[in-house]
Amino acid sequence: MENQEIEQSLRDYPKQITNNSYLELLEKYFLSDKTNDLENKHKEWCNQISNKKQR
Repeated sequence: MENQEIEQSLRDYPKQITNNSYLELLEKYFLSDKTNDLENKHKEWCNQISNKKQR
């Protein structure tokens, strides 16, 4: 792609994304991030509990 084509596609891209689709993507990202945080916390808690049982 030439530079002009790339620049034009970058200018047109925001027009292709509606507010709704942007919000949906943002929501999915947010939920995914929070789910990942919870999974990590759960692993941490399980490790702490198992360490206490071993003592």
